[in-house]
Order: sequence, then C-alpha cells, then structure tokens
Amino acid sequence: MSDVSRGIVIAAPRRYHGLGNRVRVVLGARSLARHVGREFAYVWPLGSAFGARFDELWDIRDRRISGLSSWLRSFRHPYRNENLSWMTTAADERVWQIRTAHALRLPDGARPWGEELQTLQPVPTLADRIASFHAANFGAAPYVGVMVRTHPISNAQTLTHSPIEWYLGRMREIRNQRPGVRFFVSADTPEGQDRILNEVPHSFALSDKGDYNSKAALLSSVVDLYLLAGAGHILAPHYSSFPEIAQQLAGPRLRLETSMSGADTILRLEDPLTAVADPLRPFVSR
Repeated sequence: MSDVSRGIVIAAPRRYHGLGNRVRVVLGARSLARHVGREFAYVWPLGSAFGARFDELWDIRDRRISGLSSWLRSFRHPYRNENLSWMTTAADERVWQIRTAHALRLPDGARPWGEELQTLQPVPTLADRIASFHAANFGAAPYVGVMVRTHPISNAQTLTHSPIEWYLGRMREIRNQRPGVRFFVSADTPEGQDRILNEVPHSFALSDKGDYNSKAALLSSVVDLYLLAGAGHILAPHYSSFPEIAQQLAGPRLRLETSMSGADTILRLEDPLTAVADPLRPFVSR
C-alpha cells in the first residue's frame, strides 16, 4: 500500500456510479494529479451494477487499485469532494482520495476533463464498431442524436421530464423542417428504442446491446457515446450525465436540447447542422 513520496491522487467512484459519473471524476482527478505533480490511480468497482473495466472501454494505462485498498487508505486519508477547497490544508498529505458524482472544480491551468477524454481512444474492437456504423448509416451526412432514458432505474426527474412522447414530437418537428434528416437513437431499453425506430423514418440504432449495465451494454454505450458526439445536435434527457459526456467529447460545437433547457439550445431551421469527418475524433467538425 505504499505510495510515491511526491504524493498521489486517487479517484474513487462508488460501485453504483454510472459511466458518466465515473469518467468525469476519474479524468478530472487525473488532470488534477498532473497539474499538481502527483501520481495518479483510480478505483473502478465491478459487479452487477457495472460490468466492464475502464481499460475494456478505452485504451487507458493508468494504475488501477482495488476498492478494498482505497477503503483501507481512507482511515488515514478520507474521501474528499469535488470543490477542492480542501487542497490547501491537505497540501502535506501524501494521499488525496476523491469520491464524488460531480465534475471536479479544477484549478486554473488544469486541463478540463472533457479535453482529457478527447485524448483517449476506444479499444480497437469498439473503434471498428463506431467507424463501420457511422460509415454505413451516415457517411458525410449530418444527423441528429437522440438519447432516451426509459429504464425504471433512471433518475425520477429524468423519467418525469423526458417522456418518450417529447422525443417523438421534437423529432417530427425537426423532420418537418429538414426533410430526410437522419437520427441516431441511443436508448437504454429495447422497448424505447423500437418505438422510436418504428415511428420515425430514417432513424438508426445499435442492436443486441446486452442487459442493462452488463459488459456488453457498457461496450455498446461507448459506441453510442461517439455516435452521439458525432451528431450535429442532440435531443437529450433532463438530468442525465451521459449526454454531457458526448458534449464534452464533441466540444463546444455540439448543443444539448432537453425538454427543460432554454430556448438557446433548441435546433432551429436556420441553425447549421454540422458533420464530422472522423467519428473517432468528433471534436473536429467537417
């Protein structure tokens, strides 16, 4: 359990944290570690609530430690939150452990976690799936991403404010404005996905995504993430971290529209709908 003399930052998401919460705290903590000149490690709990390692999703080589190891350290080095106001008083502590579901409020000069994400590459099998699906269904054409949450385990605010009828209504409005526009649909249940594909022409989605939060489902989630990030606009659920990852991956060109967001997020007829040249680098528009 020894750590290097210059100190270490450990990101320690909880077992029930989803992909979005895990990615932003791990990459934020990694950025912080580099900014202050410390080593970095992360915890990535596995089980029925989350079935894939980080390095099974992206090509990441950072040190992973067990949840037990992090817990034992916590008796001397408690878990800290995202606001980082504790950094001054903890400057002489060898171990900083960060546990939060929120993005870190990084110091000036530290690279934002979204830019950290842009430096990662999906593992080769997922990169191939992303590229082949994009080429087969979109090519050089711009499209709209649609990210739907209908699973009962979703946040109550999401289920209340982002019913599937809202998506269907907005997709029809966009199609009336832009005949022939295509949609990429990322849904967390087969029922929700099938309903949209059946009711809205020119909609495309991955098939055989696996059981909720299984390894197969999480692998498919990364494919979904890059295809959403490659869209020219996203219709997203209220109060969900997953579409925010897509937005961070795509950069400032990509807007998220939800049933609760402001008028400045709504896709209008006069707004350009951009396409990406490389779906593995969605932060670079065509």
